[in-house]
Amino acid sequence: MQPRQLIIMLVTLIVIVSAALFVVTWSGDDGGENTVAPTTTLAASTTSTTPTTSTTSAPATTTIPVECSNEPAETTDTDTAETGDALTTTTTEAAESDGEEAEAPTTTVLNLGTNDSISTVGLGEVTFGMTVAQAQVAAGTDLISCAPTSDCYRVTPARGPEGISFLVTENTIERVDIVAGPLTTRSGIGIGSTEDEIVNLFGDRIETQFNDDSSVDLIFVPRDESDAEFRVIFTIRDGVVETFRSGRIPQVTIQTPCAG
Repeated sequence: MQPRQLIIMLVTLIVIVSAALFVVTWSGDDGGENTVAPTTTLAASTTSTTPTTSTTSAPATTTIPVECSNEPAETTDTDTAETGDALTTTTTEAAESDGEEAEAPTTTVLNLGTNDSISTVGLGEVTFGMTVAQAQVAAGTDLISCAPTSDCYRVTPARGPEGISFLVTENTIERVDIVAGPLTTRSGIGIGSTEDEIVNLFGDRIETQFNDDSSVDLIFVPRDESDAEFRVIFTIRDGVVETFRSGRIPQVTIQTPCAG
């Protein structure tokens, strides 16, 4: 073979090899097993939540007199023994939660409302002769102590109509005073009722007592023998009821029973 022919063959071989290398390189870049970054499609999960609207009527709150503390009235061991487990559902307790003390809610069933009325024996479910613990269960709310606390003191409901205070003597409730608000007697007499209305309604069952402060007490005396030791007293000023009270004699007849 001539040298010329040999050179031509070598050049041809080089060209063929170069072409082959080019083809292989091109296939590796754009063909074959191309590495494509995976595309992750996040499926948006749409949860349709229908909001539940809960309407809660806020209970009326008693206007606590300034001389009353914000702590529930103390109950004696006798009170607790008499009411048993029922007391724990109405008075404020300490509950343990994760090692910390949390205040347990008081009962949510309020039995004392504007539909309750004053009678010779009490207010609504709270009747004279009950201990404070029993009265709290009956009313469905704590009774807040009014200073000073001794054998004779007052308590007022933490929840319920305004203007209520109960007189406690020797550990039992003996009287209720109404100084404001919508509460009335069973006959519909309340704050703002007139003297004439009371006289016309009760007639000869009313006794009159004049007070040193120029007010007048109209005292309802029940005819029923079972109510003989009870009275309902309306304090009149300028011809209308300013306050009224009900309770057992003698506490109900004294204007300031805990004085002294």
